[in-house]
Order: sequence, then C-alpha cells, then structure tokens
Amino acid sequence: MDDGQRKPRRRRGLCRAGRPAPLITGSITGDALGYWKANPDKYRFEGHAVLPHWTAETLFRVGARMLEGQKPRLNTLLIPIPPVHNADLGAWYKDCMTPDAVSIFPVPPKDPMPEEWLDAYFANPAPTKGWDYSKVPDACAK
Repeated sequence: MDDGQRKPRRRRGLCRAGRPAPLITGSITGDALGYWKANPDKYRFEGHAVLPHWTAETLFRVGARMLEGQKPRLNTLLIPIPPVHNADLGAWYKDCMTPDAVSIFPVPPKDPMPEEWLDAYFANPAPTKGWDYSKVPDACAK
C-alpha cells in the first residue's frame, strides 16, 4: 500500500470487501491516525514520521547553531527519521485528527532530534539557545 492521499479510501475498500487489514507503510498523517482511532482493529501501520514540523525545527536549530559559530563536522547532515510503530499510535494521536484530517500533521510525542544527538554533528557543540521541545505546539493548537 502506498502512503498517498488515496490511502483512506483504499483501506475502507479493503475492509468492505472483507479482506484483512493491510500493513500500511510510509509516513504517518493526521487522517491515518483518525482512521486508526475510529477503526483500531482495521488499521496496521509501520513507518516513519517524515513530517514538516520536526524537519523545520531541526533545520532551524542547525542554522541557529551555525550562526552562533558552531562548525558542522560534515557539509551534509543526514538525520534519522523518527520511526512510528502500530503499538505507539496512541501517543501520536490527538482529538483533532479524523479520517478526513488530511492537512493535520502529527507532532512527535518526544523530540526526534534531542540536543545531545544534534551535538554529535558539530565539532564545537553547544545547546541551541532558547530551544525547548516541550514548548512545541501540538498538532491541534489553534
């Protein structure tokens, strides 16, 4: 199964046909979490969180560190993408996520790139000034 916009319709079609829930892979989305919440026995997922929130936050933190004079060890920084397992979907789900919530992206329940991991990418590391992952707004913030 692909991770495109058609996945909710495909899941529903397979379920209506009496077929077992397929294993969905790819990047988790708000509509997928909404479908899982409404149909926990009909949704299986294993994948990653290729999401705009944490990607932009990590880019900001790398840029802020470089402006502060920290030197990257390499000119290309490859950062691990947070895994998302079926057993963990409850930690990712928020009330605003419904099967139709295609524009809501989940926010990882914990910092996918903690400061101590980010330190390993720099020759002269120091914490990102003013950064606190616990203050990142959740996906349902208005």
